[in-house]
Amino acid sequence: MKKNKMDTQEYQFIKETVKKQPKENGSLLRRLLMIAGCGVLFGSCAAVTFASVFPVMADREENTQQKIELTGSDVAETISEEQATERESVASVSEQEEKSLLAMRQEMYREVLKVSQKSRKSLVNVRGISKDEDLLNNSYLQQEDTEGLVFLETETQFYILTYEEEMENLQELQVTFADGSTVQGEICRGDADSGFAVATVRKNLLNDSTREGIVVSDLTDTKKLGQSDIVIAIGSPAGDSDAVVYGMITSVSEKLSVADTEYNVLATDVQGNEDGSGVLLDSDGNVAGMILKKNENDGDNIHAVSISQILPLIEHLANKETIRYTGIYGTEITQAQCRKLGIDQGLYVERTQEESPAMKAGIQCGDIISKIDGTPTESMQSYYTYLQTKKQGENLTITVLRKNSDGEYAEKDYKVTVGER
Repeated sequence: MKKNKMDTQEYQFIKETVKKQPKENGSLLRRLLMIAGCGVLFGSCAAVTFASVFPVMADREENTQQKIELTGSDVAETISEEQATERESVASVSEQEEKSLLAMRQEMYREVLKVSQKSRKSLVNVRGISKDEDLLNNSYLQQEDTEGLVFLETETQFYILTYEEEMENLQELQVTFADGSTVQGEICRGDADSGFAVATVRKNLLNDSTREGIVVSDLTDTKKLGQSDIVIAIGSPAGDSDAVVYGMITSVSEKLSVADTEYNVLATDVQGNEDGSGVLLDSDGNVAGMILKKNENDGDNIHAVSISQILPLIEHLANKETIRYTGIYGTEITQAQCRKLGIDQGLYVERTQEESPAMKAGIQCGDIISKIDGTPTESMQSYYTYLQTKKQGENLTITVLRKNSDGEYAEKDYKVTVGER
């Protein structure tokens, strides 16, 4: 496939020292499989034991039959003694198996807790205090609590990835670290479209023990996850703080669509709720994603955006940079659709943001973007990357295919003026 020049743009993250998390020896998946294997082995032994004992007990019953005398109590006593022996044997095996399975489950939880321990020291509680007014114009303070992740340390500050709340009337930002210390923080920038924000805390506000106890999470140390991979949710996935739960990836095909890009979403079988927030870890304890605030389409389970895909966004927010935008919400079209249209790659326009540069230029729902400034574009992320190289007020030439009255696609160029948000 022809390489897109927009894919050559690389983001250089803030050039500061990052504390690396020491690696855990071994994989959580390997350890959990080992524990599960022990359970299977024990169960098999129990089954073999039962299968061996039962025929012997049955033969013994046949060989020791006595002449029946209808005296009532003698019959009852003879049958109950033999049944009791057999039942005690079966109950003993069942009880041992149950205790073993319980012990293995407890060991599994201990392993999950152990793997997540370091990343939990990267978590903070972020409380936004804003001023609001009631119907009688009386002012009152409103508090919003959410999770944050320390991802960068400079000489003077810690940088925290958190969730964007209503920033307009924000009066104060309080950050509470793992040891319970609470200090004042500051918002760098927030992005309402994606729902994320970056905050900072000055080091001189923290005592030595708090600073030394903070583990800076490395967002670049991630691996690609697929269906059935084990994941651990930490933070407040179901609304309760300092929680640790585990499950697996159920789908990697969902997308989070925002203006001018889209992100891969990791769907899990871990239960959450609308107030849930926090971080998704892989089986090695590394950050895999940020838990998304729930919407009506998510159901009861946790969804997280892949952390590797939002690194360019995090960089812009950390550097307090504006984000270039045109207001296009789109998605990649399949190779089969591309062949049918006679193009190499293409993006389907699902909608354009109201009063956005794209809408004003004439781009509309149903258009298929085939080129940007004469170069084919294969993904919304490559489109976003290229867009960030432009300056506000510059023009882009966006080539689209639009179906005409005859049902055929005709090519047309649009001049779109780059905006910012």
